[in-house]
Amino acid sequence: MIGVGGAGNHIIDAVLMRRDTLRNNNSSLAEVWEGGLANYGSLNTNITELGETYYAREDRGFSREALVTNGMIGYRHHNYSGAGRNWKVGRQLMQKDFEGEKNAIRDRLDLNLNDIEASQAVMLINSVTKGTGCGATPVLAENIRDLITEGTGGEDTIAFSKPLISSVVLPSDHEFGSSEMVRGVVGMAYLSKAVDGIIPFDNSKLDDPPSDLAVDIDQDMLGRYNPPMYTDINRLLVTFLESFTMSSTPQSADTAGTARINGEVFDVPDSFRPVQRKYSQSEDRAYKPAVVMAPVIGKTSASTFDRSRLDTLARSTLLQGQLVEFDPKTAWGGTFMVYGPEEKMEELAPLLSNNELSSILSGEDFLARENFEGPGSIDVYVNQLVVPHVDDVYLWGLLWNPHLPTLERMYDHARELVEHSDSQEASELREMWDTVEPLFDCLGRENMG
Repeated sequence: MIGVGGAGNHIIDAVLMRRDTLRNNNSSLAEVWEGGLANYGSLNTNITELGETYYAREDRGFSREALVTNGMIGYRHHNYSGAGRNWKVGRQLMQKDFEGEKNAIRDRLDLNLNDIEASQAVMLINSVTKGTGCGATPVLAENIRDLITEGTGGEDTIAFSKPLISSVVLPSDHEFGSSEMVRGVVGMAYLSKAVDGIIPFDNSKLDDPPSDLAVDIDQDMLGRYNPPMYTDINRLLVTFLESFTMSSTPQSADTAGTARINGEVFDVPDSFRPVQRKYSQSEDRAYKPAVVMAPVIGKTSASTFDRSRLDTLARSTLLQGQLVEFDPKTAWGGTFMVYGPEEKMEELAPLLSNNELSSILSGEDFLARENFEGPGSIDVYVNQLVVPHVDDVYLWGLLWNPHLPTLERMYDHARELVEHSDSQEASELREMWDTVEPLFDCLGRENMG
């Protein structure tokens, strides 16, 4: 996991504080992070912002000199005071770190190349409406891609085995202005060209989560290192990321079933790879865009299960547990993971084996698979894990390429500028419209084929 810019840095902090809270409480759930998180880093253009993080102070203990070397984007090319909400500055500063023979990942940043090569996937965490996260992250992704494809059988082979995923934070509607919308469209478009999958999180959805879904993080840590307006948001984000990280926990054959997480092997590429085959092959499309994966999570404390209970869990997850605004009926399919303690998963297993949950998720109230009349199919995958360290049963999911109203509002605003404005901003958007259009052209079922 690599946090880029202020939003990404704060989320990495929340992950680390969650891990350390579990460690300090001697919780066995700490094994999720011990086993699943290969390594992590935080990068920024603002040394003050990065220097005040839990990552820099408590976890790494960086001096100012070490912080500059290990965490600053645009090394020796500015005064480390930030990108000023200008995505072009963030992009240019990150490009400086890879000019000529320079390679910041290999040479200086706190991103261990061996850990990147050994990991199952690389997740970048950033905002797309601010300068550093929006501008720098796609450049970083491009250069990570170049590094992991050196001396191999080619980009296509590695893209399959080493996915790059961006977890993107979108602002609430009340935070939107024209410039934020334009940066959002630009940031998403450049990311879409550089990574395999994008998971958008909507602050307006995260801001009022079910209180029992957000994970426990030591309140003193959280209050000191996360901005007050984002503490609850980040706790819910960590809930989702912790569930995702379970998929990477080593499946050890020599451990007792109740000692470690176990179950169906669910690799990171399984979260999105099948949907890539569904893109129509448009001759006019400049590139194959990343899959956009709408995140959901829900849980139930029920101790007995039947189809009705599964239906209730599906409803609370797909309709109330959305972490970004979307309509499940417009998705191209999705992948889901059910996890819980051994005794509850044993009771659930027959229902899952009989495809009861798959049938419910495919139904008219959710993915509405039978309503799709186009070519191909709406694919629904359900995986299961036994997690001895939790009390409830959780349903975690990623739904592929639905219509996303928050993103589409940004896109409609940008298109209005391109078609009707004579401003410099509109002129710059027109120049990059071939990068913008493919991503938004692939949202919704009408584009399957």
